[in-house]
Amino acid sequence: MGGIHEPHVCRSCPTIGGSVTHRGHPYGPLCDRCWTDTQTLSDHDQALTEGADAPPPPAAPLCRDCGRPQDRFATGYGHWVLLEPRIPLPVKIVPDGQRWLIAPDGRAINWGSRLPADPNCRIRHALVCPAHPRPDHLAAVIGVIWDENWRRHQPPLPDAG
Repeated sequence: MGGIHEPHVCRSCPTIGGSVTHRGHPYGPLCDRCWTDTQTLSDHDQALTEGADAPPPPAAPLCRDCGRPQDRFATGYGHWVLLEPRIPLPVKIVPDGQRWLIAPDGRAINWGSRLPADPNCRIRHALVCPAHPRPDHLAAVIGVIWDENWRRHQPPLPDAG
């Protein structure tokens, strides 16, 4: 059992041989179809974890909650993320999982808990969206950005005249 001439069997479906290839740990042998499904689920899980849930083009890059325009970037795994426009922040004050950098090819990359070589990063708009509670537990500058977004989000006061 386990000899080199034994046909590979997909661990997810009954496919034997053909496109079944060992996909590395922890996946093991999978056929092409099951491997594609696994990658799609993995990409979806990553998007949920990172909050990369923006609508793709041609939809406008607007926040679903406050309606304000944002900078939209593709991720490396086929999803889109809305980043707060024009505001790079020092990576050391941005919480783990919220550090986004723009790669030379224009894709947004979340650095998770790692500190990138670049001293500045971008943050997801959701972190400072005025439709969400003010993030008082984070660096003061993030609260200031939320305050400014909240101020811009308020309807204008009625004319007193």
